[in-house]
Amino acid sequence: MTSASSSVPVGSPPVGGSPAGSSPAGSSPAGSAPAGGAAPPATVNIAGIPIHNATFDEAVALIAGWAADGSGGYVYTPNVDDVVKTHRLPDFKRAVLGARLRVPDGMGIVYGSRIAGSPLKGTVTGRLLPEALAKALGPTVGFAFFGGKPGVAEEAAQVLAGKGARIAAALAPEMGFVVGSDEDTRLTAQLRESGAGVIFVCLGAPRQALWMERHASELPAVLLGVGAAVDVLAGRSSSAPAWMTRFGVEWLYRLVHEPRRLGRRYLWDDPRFFLWMLRQRFSRRRRP
Repeated sequence: MTSASSSVPVGSPPVGGSPAGSSPAGSSPAGSAPAGGAAPPATVNIAGIPIHNATFDEAVALIAGWAADGSGGYVYTPNVDDVVKTHRLPDFKRAVLGARLRVPDGMGIVYGSRIAGSPLKGTVTGRLLPEALAKALGPTVGFAFFGGKPGVAEEAAQVLAGKGARIAAALAPEMGFVVGSDEDTRLTAQLRESGAGVIFVCLGAPRQALWMERHASELPAVLLGVGAAVDVLAGRSSSAPAWMTRFGVEWLYRLVHEPRRLGRRYLWDDPRFFLWMLRQRFSRRRRP
């Protein structure tokens, strides 16, 4: 089993972006949605990213159905920081838009939709998806983890196996992992040979979106970008209390625990998102 990398330079140089050119609410971008399986719901425009308006249970049912029928594709759960990043990383934006299902990870996106006047039903917390899908699918579909620090994927897999899931693989790339490298080709082949029907991709943003975009057509599985969920599931990091998640202040819990890593993101980069959503609301009002 190889070890994992915590960071790697990927994506394009920052470029300017404005939510003014975003897609209209209720529309999805042209993409490569897999044939077969139930169709995702209508979307809501969130600063240029069409987010599917699904509850957590509806999202789980869709993903489980796609895993069971083998129609594949990939799922991304954008949070506020992801949406902000898409305005300066065009490769990341393209990868997010290519997802078969995009659902809001965190109440920040939901609050933004309310500010804009097009409220989403609720949040679909990415870190809760592995256990929910294990419960929905049981041993009928193989599960795989890809990413995380050394040993974490295996630990998370053991926890999920204890909840009735059938584990097909648990792989972690080496430090300095690059999407499209020889190592990437080798590990992707191992995932394909494992026969997994659901693959939890835990490479962080934007890398996991770029990896899923590149390999979704090669793998007979539903790919889910779940980031640090592997650490929470393995017990390597703690999650915010349920009430903080429910009221949309999980970011504060994370900021207190990781101020150096998250301070700039939460206090400087991300607040502009809510200004974009205010502009979106006012632009709706000005339309005839």
